[in-house]
Amino acid sequence: MQKKKQNITIYPKSSFYWGMKILNHEKRSAMFTIYAFCKEIDNIGDSFIEKKEKKKKLNNWKKEIKQIFKKKTNNNLIKSLEKYIKKYKLKKNLLLEIIKGVEMDINNRMIVPKKKIFDLYCYRVAGVVGLLCLCIYQENNKNSRSFALKLAKAFQITNILRDIKEDASMGRLYMPKEILTNLGIKEKSINQIINNQKFYIACRKLSNLAELNFKMAEKELKLCSKNKLKSAILMMLTYKLLLKKLKKRDWESIEKKIKLSIIEKITLFLKVLIY
Repeated sequence: MQKKKQNITIYPKSSFYWGMKILNHEKRSAMFTIYAFCKEIDNIGDSFIEKKEKKKKLNNWKKEIKQIFKKKTNNNLIKSLEKYIKKYKLKKNLLLEIIKGVEMDINNRMIVPKKKIFDLYCYRVAGVVGLLCLCIYQENNKNSRSFALKLAKAFQITNILRDIKEDASMGRLYMPKEILTNLGIKEKSINQIINNQKFYIACRKLSNLAELNFKMAEKELKLCSKNKLKSAILMMLTYKLLLKKLKKRDWESIEKKIKLSIIEKITLFLKVLIY
């Protein structure tokens, strides 16, 4: 079990991998540790165990996080996290917010949520991670925080639009209620909603929100240190291309998950090296 966690920390299979790879060794290790923590929490939410057991596991992680700041933890992953909490001054409340985001999933709050809940969820599972990353990038100021929050929301919406089928299989549909209501989609069942002939229009409208957040993030980026944020820029270019490919398919089919080819990833990586 310990070996598996270590592999997750060093070799994350994620769209964020190349963005982490561009960093120096110390910051890359810190980012991989943050990723491993997020993955550990996310896996609890996605596991096929009883809701009561999921809540118990998440509560245990809350205790572990609080113990870090009392220097009483024995958890290997948390010990690694402790090192970077000290070095980069990562805040306890941000780490706890990530757990609260997963709690929203297991409490069934993410089935056609209202916009207010949708925005809170995006902040907790993506925005908070962006704020933690800024500490590691050492570019943590008003402009960079605005950049990170808008970019993270664009990332999360792109993930939602990419993973519709996978999320539906776990009883989740993150599409904001207001979008469906405005299109006259009134079905209650997740399968009925995603099979509605107007659902692809709902996906288009949500993709427009992702594009808007990408544009706002790019505007904020002009006021930040691009050199310190190269990792985030690479992730941004990666997700913009993912969204472009999703829009091209136009959600006529959600059977096959959209991915970038290794050539596309390497091309973006080289582009950012000289950004």
